[in-house]
Amino acid sequence: MSIRELSRATSAGVLLTLAAVSCTGNIGDAGRDASGPGWPSFGPTQAFQLRRLTVEQYEATVRTLLGVSTDGAPAIEPVSSVQGFPAIGASSAAVSAAGVAKFENAARYFAHAAFGPDGPRDALLPCTPSGPTDLQCFTLFVESFGARAFRRPLSSVEVAAYAGLASDVATTLNDIWGGLEAVTSAFLQSPYFVYMAEVGEPDPDNPGRYRYTAYEMASRLSYFLTNDMPDDALFAAAESGALLTQTGVQEQATRLLALPAARNAVRNFFSALLVLDGLPTMVRKAELFPQFTPTLAASMREETLLGFENLVFDSDGDYRRVYDQNTTFINAELAALYGVPAPSSDGFMQVTLPPSSHRVGLLGQAGVLAPRDHVDGTAPTRRGLFVLTRLLCQELPLAPPADLAIPPAPTGELTAKQALEQHSTNPVCASCHMETDPVGLSLEHFDAIGAYRDTDRGMAIDDTGSIDGTTYQGLEGLGAMLRDHPALGPCLIQSLYHVSVGHRSTQFDQPTFASMVEIFDESGSHIMPLLAGIVASDGFRYLPPPTN
Repeated sequence: MSIRELSRATSAGVLLTLAAVSCTGNIGDAGRDASGPGWPSFGPTQAFQLRRLTVEQYEATVRTLLGVSTDGAPAIEPVSSVQGFPAIGASSAAVSAAGVAKFENAARYFAHAAFGPDGPRDALLPCTPSGPTDLQCFTLFVESFGARAFRRPLSSVEVAAYAGLASDVATTLNDIWGGLEAVTSAFLQSPYFVYMAEVGEPDPDNPGRYRYTAYEMASRLSYFLTNDMPDDALFAAAESGALLTQTGVQEQATRLLALPAARNAVRNFFSALLVLDGLPTMVRKAELFPQFTPTLAASMREETLLGFENLVFDSDGDYRRVYDQNTTFINAELAALYGVPAPSSDGFMQVTLPPSSHRVGLLGQAGVLAPRDHVDGTAPTRRGLFVLTRLLCQELPLAPPADLAIPPAPTGELTAKQALEQHSTNPVCASCHMETDPVGLSLEHFDAIGAYRDTDRGMAIDDTGSIDGTTYQGLEGLGAMLRDHPALGPCLIQSLYHVSVGHRSTQFDQPTFASMVEIFDESGSHIMPLLAGIVASDGFRYLPPPTN
């Protein structure tokens, strides 16, 4: 039997079976009745029992587990995004038949990278095998490596099966490393590696209530706060039972949030929230935007992410002030775009923008404006849709079906506002565009690469905008509106909370969501206390009891 056949026999069939039933549900208690602007719609209570690792989490786990690079590796099947986040779609992500093959290819690639001649194989072994028949050493490897791969201790049956696989392959091939490569490939294809099992257990102190196990909590904490597998300290906390207490969870959360990986996780969250991931590959017509380069687009993304990294970890700032502050991070390339002096040193520097830059807040950053635009001009409707749906969590009507008659776009030299005026008179379009267009048009002083302009092709720009029927003027007015909007905080909490639990809120989550809004408001809209509050909450530590 080949390594490929052995690997398939031990895990691929199981993966398909579990992937097909990756989510179960039941109706439960409705929870506390509370809602408001920016709050989620609480669906029926469900017990989400399996959550697939996202591509980023899978690759980070492989790097940590094996000490190998993931650059150039075979791609695995991605998790579909929900509300813009793969982590939210994780609890309903099945694996297709083609996806199983992709996981197999990736697993074999990484196993060979680890145990091939150039891999870090010696560092991965807790013993020195005496030969291909050294079952004792294979068993020690399976116990130690398997517990980290599955993020929980293995049962005696699992240890015997995986150790037997390694021994059989090593004996057949007369190759110790071939046996270790085969069993590692099997581990990396197993559903216990690809998925986070979150089945829970009865809480002995609260009859009728279910809590996540200590090892399930270790994975929940680690993948939310660092986007990676648990480290040794977290495994030790799980083994001691500390993660079954709120205090133990809070202590580990404080430790994890001080790690560099937590900064990367926060950057990844805001990159997804603001749809920044496509910036490094964004294109613009050179004849229209001669300043634009791929390095400028990458700098745009870095400006925004450095700002949020600073907000959360360095200044512990007020999230609401992100929308009207005049400080940001720029390098020489962005300084030229913004028309301000370049930093005195290479790289990025935090600066205070002068009034002459015409910029304030998050929506004055080129990287937040440009991803919504066309290659040859601005897209006010898209900009407005982004503000209303991503920052305020407003639900807007769906776009009309393709077969409905839409009048042709007007011709001639028109400003964006004039071109979009037909939406207000066309009943097919008006229901959505009357909400999105006034917001996007208030940002028309910034072109499709986020550069300030006084006019649009020589014509005056009217940057009057409105949200919820309240009129404001331009970027500064929009920033003030967002800063004080009652939906701003709950909308951010909605995205963070959904990412933390891996699914949309249900009625079971409603009391927790209400408490998170309270924590956020009482902290002065600071994100660090919110992160700590989420992981210590009932919604994060408990789950609905299963039904028979």
